[in-house]
Amino acid sequence: MSLQSTSNIWKWNFTATIRRGSYLAAFFALFLAVLQGQSQTIGTRTTLSVATEAAKSTLNVTVKDPTGAPISDGTVSFVSNGQSLGSTFVENGSAALTLDKLPANASQIVAVYSGSEQHAGSTSPSVKVQANDTSAPPDFAIAANTSSLNLSPGEFGTVILTVTPQNGFNQSVTMALSGLPVATSSVFTPNIVTPPISSSTLQIQTTASSKSSRIQTPFIGGNTSHLAYAILFPGVLALAGFGALRKRDGNGLRLFGVALLLLASASGLTACSQRYSYLHHPPAANSGTPAGNYTVTITAYSNNGGEVTSHTLQLAMTVK
Repeated sequence: MSLQSTSNIWKWNFTATIRRGSYLAAFFALFLAVLQGQSQTIGTRTTLSVATEAAKSTLNVTVKDPTGAPISDGTVSFVSNGQSLGSTFVENGSAALTLDKLPANASQIVAVYSGSEQHAGSTSPSVKVQANDTSAPPDFAIAANTSSLNLSPGEFGTVILTVTPQNGFNQSVTMALSGLPVATSSVFTPNIVTPPISSSTLQIQTTASSKSSRIQTPFIGGNTSHLAYAILFPGVLALAGFGALRKRDGNGLRLFGVALLLLASASGLTACSQRYSYLHHPPAANSGTPAGNYTVTITAYSNNGGEVTSHTLQLAMTVK
């Protein structure tokens, strides 16, 4: 082969390598662009309106994408002066929250959409609200430092509640909770607040699932096999031990009989022990707190001896 032909082959291989590298680089760039496009979220627009009737305020919000299509995931929080007035889940592009009492310092309210994996969060323009009537009877309002909780089973969440006295209110206020899913507990610290103490900490504890460590028992299973082991097996060993002791033609069999009797006694005691019963028949498996969206209602109420005054606060809780 001539030197010229060798040079041509080398040039051809070099050109083919460059071409393949260009194809690979273009494919890799296209792959990254597709991934980036999938990871981008769609923008949203949130609007808020407030309607007042019979001393109650209804907060109505709509959440849509740029095309005007309604959003059906995520939560909306209603915030005034940095405190949450409550939260709720978005369904078919809308959400609503009715408040019995607005805080005395609530002059403007905004709706904050939390966003989701597909949609970006957004905040509505602020809406002015009327100040409370100072000639009204003593009352109070309740607000929170957070509007929603996102927990995995086994985790806990904390919410700080603030009770604001209005018009000279000085009665004690008791906290209560409803709407928790199963396998979930809660505690208020303190459970009763009295001005000037105006805050209470709520802790919500979920439960992780646990699998049963039940040991499979032979041939029958359940409590029947436990009784069989506790009675039949030691009994068989005892009979064999007595039979060996009756033999007169050897000390070896007698020693073996004594050993069988001791083993029978130990087996019976072990089978009847609480530890054996727990290890072989443990409690049923715990499924834990089920995943889902829950609306938790916090109720604050006061009784002055003749009239009960209560206000509620809704908390959007998501268990993953």
